Amino acid sequence: MAFEPAADRWRAMGVDRLEPHMPTGKTFDRRHVPDGDPVAFVMSTHDRGDTPAEWPCRGSALLALPAPVVARFAPGGSTVEHITDSSCRLTLGAWSWAGLAGLLLTFDAGITDIEPAELGQALRTLRTRIDEGLGSAAG
Repeated sequence: MAFEPAADRWRAMGVDRLEPHMPTGKTFDRRHVPDGDPVAFVMSTHDRGDTPAEWPCRGSALLALPAPVVARFAPGGSTVEHITDSSCRLTLGAWSWAGLAGLLLTFDAGITDIEPAELGQALRTLRTRIDEGLGSAAG
């Protein structure tokens, strides 16, 4: 993470986006990391330089998987909260509720305590679409 003076904001970016420059000897003022936690900042922002916009849809669910497993595969901008040794809460964002539901379904695990209601409705809608698709394929 780095502070971008031209945009007057902190950013999370890949190391491959940094360009080396010759030292100028110019000093800089120390800036405090947002909320004092660089890990939380990087894990909670989806902005990797592509767009500064916030996700229009954000939700969470409890997954019946250990937090380290989910953290390995969670998309950028997600947060993973340890609940027990075999479960965690995944919070993430997407451009649509259906997209967010689809991201949750990529984890081969039980899903409970789904928030907000719009995410639950998107999961029900996807279930209906899948049921209809499987019903017509079996016929």
